[in-house]
This record gives sequence, structure tokens and C-alpha cells, in this order.
Amino acid sequence: MQKTHQAFHLNSRVCLELSSPEAEKKRCQDLKTPERAVLLINTTLADSPKVISDLKKIEGVIEVYHLKGRYEVIAVVQAESFEKLKQTLFNRIRSISNIKATLTLTLMEDQVLAK
Repeated sequence: MQKTHQAFHLNSRVCLELSSPEAEKKRCQDLKTPERAVLLINTTLADSPKVISDLKKIEGVIEVYHLKGRYEVIAVVQAESFEKLKQTLFNRIRSISNIKATLTLTLMEDQVLAK
């Protein structure tokens, strides 16, 4: 089965394709808050415990939950820069063999609605 991955950027990160890499790098370096993303993960029910175990071993994964519904696992990932966040998502998490598909939601750093 072919893996599918989607990324939806809920803040100004969507301009990555529209701005120069140098401008984006400088803008990301100017941010003082860590970059965070929520990753919704499709796997099989039988593979969920292994995926959760693998996720907990990855630096930057700060929360992991088992779900019932369309997705089996949700993870919150944090990094000091957007580039490091992308590296964690693409190089570490999406390389886990039992993951069928992911949906990535980048969190807005200044839009906390409730605590």
C-alpha cells in the first residue's frame, strides 16, 4: 500500500513556496517561540502500540495519544525552528514503517484560545 502525506499550514508558513528560502529562513530564526505541529496518523489497530512506542523515542515528540475514529494516533511535535520541525516530520516520523498516512497541522504560535 502506498503511503500518503498531506501538510496543511495554518499560519504564514504557507508562503514557503512564495518567498525566497533566505527570507523564510531569517523570518523563522527571528521567532522566539518553538515551532509545533499536530500530526494525525493512520495505521492499523494492531500496529498502533508499535507506532506509539516508536514515536515516544523521537526527540521533539512531546505528546502522543491513541485515538478512536478516522485516525489511530495523534502526536504533538515541537522543534526550535521550522526547518528542524520539518526534518523531524519527514526524516524521522514519516519513516516509521507501520504508518500508512499522515496529516500535518502546523500550530499558530500566538493563537491560544483556551488553556
